[in-house]
Amino acid sequence: MIGRLAALLLALVMLVPASAAKVKPVDVLPGVVVWHSEDHTIPVIALSATFPAGAIYDPSGKSGMAALAAYCLNEGAGRMNAEEFQTELAAHGIKLEILPSRDTLTIRLTTLSSNAKEAFRLLGLALSKPRFDPDAVTRVRLQMMQELDLGREDPSTVAERGFYSLYFGPYTYGRPADGDTRGLASISAQDLRAFAKTHWVRGDLKIAVAGDVTPAVLSGLIQSAFGTLADTTPTLPPWPYRPGAPGLHILPMDVPQPAVVFGQPGPLRQDRDYIAAMIANYILGGAGSGSRLTRELRENRGLTYDVVTDLVPYRRAGLLMGAVSTRKSAVRQTIAAVRETMRKFAADGPTQQELNDAKLYLNGSFPLSFTSNADIAAQLNAFQVLGLPLDYLDRRAALINAVSLADVRRVAHSLFDPGRLTIVVAGSLTSGNTEPADSQ
Repeated sequence: MIGRLAALLLALVMLVPASAAKVKPVDVLPGVVVWHSEDHTIPVIALSATFPAGAIYDPSGKSGMAALAAYCLNEGAGRMNAEEFQTELAAHGIKLEILPSRDTLTIRLTTLSSNAKEAFRLLGLALSKPRFDPDAVTRVRLQMMQELDLGREDPSTVAERGFYSLYFGPYTYGRPADGDTRGLASISAQDLRAFAKTHWVRGDLKIAVAGDVTPAVLSGLIQSAFGTLADTTPTLPPWPYRPGAPGLHILPMDVPQPAVVFGQPGPLRQDRDYIAAMIANYILGGAGSGSRLTRELRENRGLTYDVVTDLVPYRRAGLLMGAVSTRKSAVRQTIAAVRETMRKFAADGPTQQELNDAKLYLNGSFPLSFTSNADIAAQLNAFQVLGLPLDYLDRRAALINAVSLADVRRVAHSLFDPGRLTIVVAGSLTSGNTEPADSQ
């Protein structure tokens, strides 16, 4: 009964906005970056931590290693099996999220401050003494394989996986973050233990904590969760070799509405023109109904309901990616319209009004990312992973406002090039398409 009440209270207080207090570093473990936003408004502590344990570290032939290990993290630890471990979390109202990606493994922990000692103890146990019991590994592996089977029927998933494979090839980011059937089937519990030992480590570990905890108490909690991990750092894989496969690639599927994923090289987050590129992308395809692509493809031509682009700054590659779905008879026309809109934007850039609107939105919407302690921790941790400085929160608005119309036009001209687009279609083309496949 106490566990249910704790969980209910936690769910309720998580809805209460938390003020974004001043962010300060906490010196706890050598080499570990810890940022802390202290706020005692509500009795909740949220943590977000990232490890160098993403899919780019998957060994050859064992695609899915990082994700399978991650999803087994809450499947038992120390003397507790999966059921016992998860019962312990639930009894204390502890929320544990596991988010593997291509670059990193992110772990998010949210707990009432009164249960913080137990929450951090359980997290430390899971990280330092994972069990990888055969039944748990088999169950999680089957769940992942079922998701892969479902993905093969979804055009958007097929197009995205195909894009990464074609764009990056068989190495680093070309590997699917959730693995493949053959790779998952080849992974043993011994493999998982070895991966956890070498990647769930303190080297390159980044931690952000927000909420009802003082620096002194937090130091002890961080020590209990992460202090026993190995003080080593995995070697980053090499940079992708000549990424990109410009042109149109068809992945045949018998579906009424094919999905299209397109992309080209984009800036790294450390590039000096990244903010200008972010604004340019927002105007082109990131502004929802107000973007150039949406107006042209949806409102003017009726080709799609939704089209979007985004900058994807991986550690070893920068991408400009986009996605759109359309009826089978309009795929070529839609691709041609994307290229044409991109070409015009690269040539002319935005108007002053578009720039003003973009700055207003990017600055005005930003505080909405900090409406709870969990949001604050997640955002701060994302900044850490991107290599942003501690004062980025204070400087972000000024950095955006300092970008001139000339800056955005210059960056748009150099960034957006329809001739470099790798375009992947999951579906088919019909004779109703009138634009050539290689239209540039």
